[in-house]
Amino acid sequence: MSLPTATWAEIYLYPVLVTMALWGGLTLGLLWLNRRTPEQRRLVLFLLISVVVLAHLHIWDTRNDLSIWGNYRAYLAGMLIWTWHELSFYSGLLTGPWQQPCPPEAQGWQRFKYALDTHLYHEIAMILEIVLLWWMLHGAANQIGLLTIILGWALMQSAKLNVLLGVRSLPVHWLPEHLWYLGSFWAQRPSNPFFLPSIMVATVVAVLLWLQATYLAPASSAVGMTLLAVLAMLGVLDHWLLVLPLYNQEAQPVVQWVEPEV
Repeated sequence: MSLPTATWAEIYLYPVLVTMALWGGLTLGLLWLNRRTPEQRRLVLFLLISVVVLAHLHIWDTRNDLSIWGNYRAYLAGMLIWTWHELSFYSGLLTGPWQQPCPPEAQGWQRFKYALDTHLYHEIAMILEIVLLWWMLHGAANQIGLLTIILGWALMQSAKLNVLLGVRSLPVHWLPEHLWYLGSFWAQRPSNPFFLPSIMVATVVAVLLWLQATYLAPASSAVGMTLLAVLAMLGVLDHWLLVLPLYNQEAQPVVQWVEPEV
């Protein structure tokens, strides 16, 4: 039985527009929530639990659906689940055992451990989420929902390591006030040794996803690869924004910058 086919625009144009709109909308929504009170953020997080449950059901329902709509449903569900987990961190519900500025004497691996402890519960929840979806989709034809979450999580880990090691632009003012202490773990410098490898890996992943989409075309399953490719490209763009002089550091909250040992 042959797979349904898609047109050029359905494979290469519409996924780009949808992903950019979805990325922009979810980012603006997250930034808006960061400016709400802790009670409001947690209320929104609680109200969105039903959406997250529904997203899991969509991923399950589309596990063998390789149609265009099946790819979009799985992708949207993956993005919503990932965003909910990010919101759980920014709301302060799932952070880590250490919720204070970095101790001034902490350097090297000790500083890394303190930084990890600020996110530990959140990272454990993300790993459990990935394991759950892997179990749900084991042997399934449509893995887009799982791959979306893995890709988004991996890009976020890369960005966290870069701000820990040092980048030029540190958007501390985007964080809610109760997380401003995270700025004490970040270092301001033009770049760091990890930046170029992280950019190269993310770019290679994006290129490979585009090539896979081209290989699968005109089958409708190519749409899922394009959606992931655009997500990877936006992750690469986010990394580049970290080393551009975009933010006036003097206008940001006062934090203690701790330069890592090289």
